[in-house]
Amino acid sequence: MYKSEKRTIFNVLALYLSSNLLLIATIFTSYYFYQHEQRIDSEKEVLKKYSVELEDKLSNIHQNSNERYEYPRLKNFKSAIYDVDKNLIFSTLDVKIDNLDEDFFIKENNSYSVSALKPYYLGAAFIVTQKKTQALNISNDFVAIAFVIVLITIFTSFFLVKLVLKPLRENLHLLDNFIKDTTHELNTPITTILANIETLDTEHYDEKSLKKFQRIKIASLNISNLYQDLVYLLLNHKISSKNEELNISYILNERVQYFTLMANAKKLTFNLDIEEDVIFYADKQKFERVVDNIFSNAIKYSKKATTIKVILKDSTLCVMDEGKGMSQEEIENIYEKYRRFDNVQGGFGIGYSIIKSITDEYNIDVNIESEVNVGTKVTLKW
Repeated sequence: MYKSEKRTIFNVLALYLSSNLLLIATIFTSYYFYQHEQRIDSEKEVLKKYSVELEDKLSNIHQNSNERYEYPRLKNFKSAIYDVDKNLIFSTLDVKIDNLDEDFFIKENNSYSVSALKPYYLGAAFIVTQKKTQALNISNDFVAIAFVIVLITIFTSFFLVKLVLKPLRENLHLLDNFIKDTTHELNTPITTILANIETLDTEHYDEKSLKKFQRIKIASLNISNLYQDLVYLLLNHKISSKNEELNISYILNERVQYFTLMANAKKLTFNLDIEEDVIFYADKQKFERVVDNIFSNAIKYSKKATTIKVILKDSTLCVMDEGKGMSQEEIENIYEKYRRFDNVQGGFGIGYSIIKSITDEYNIDVNIESEVNVGTKVTLKW
């Protein structure tokens, strides 16, 4: 799966899941307030019945009172009575009530109802009734709602991602097919051009003709290098590696010689510090692809009349150019297949993807340091 596909999947799922989480939160909040209101209405209704019951008891006591009477204590609720000035007459409540202005309130897990009493039985003008507040348990309902929504989200997100990725996959498939067809068609003409260039006698060319010939040769080498990348891109999973002990020092000198003509066209100079007989066990063609792509990019993006430094010491290879450089964002996305940051220079955007593929195979650590308009340093360690 391409990195762009992964990024698309992540963005779509993040947007979709966040919107669904917001929906769940909204539904739960609305449901919570609805249940809260229902609980308050229920508490009010129950306490109203308790107030009526207490009023009947007080009425009986008032009508049949003698010098001694007992304040009614009921099993389901506690109560208190206050006079017309809201002074406490008697109370069985758990807490002291200081404010009788609200007809209903909740305090310390208890519900309270305040109701006026007329006539004033036993001098009482207000009745306060108390009961334990019914717990608002909606966690099971919330879990059930969330489960259903998440389940729907999983199924719909799966089809949504497939729908979003369909055009992207189709375009990448078309590009892959185009590269396959192009590579197949390039094979014969490239081989013919390079073979004939090598047989041409340039000793008798005048300066103008020689420059034209060099431009043709440079263009042919560029096409050949691109062709080799395309072949690797198409066949890297189908061919086995022919690993052997490679003299990296010799390969680097050879590849520098190969790219000298292209470098000269931009008046670039190779500054070599190559330790002799550095050995590494790998497939020669694959290692050359890594080196060729690093050199090719260094030449392509270097400013004219600058220097490309190549340093090989023990198990470390550094290639430094004085080119346009890259931003940190570009470095982070440089290994993505078909990713290009410069539309002027052209190319398929596969060079660093190939580098990453090969270096991962041989456990080679790649480090890229770059600064815009200063240059780029690529370091390989094995």
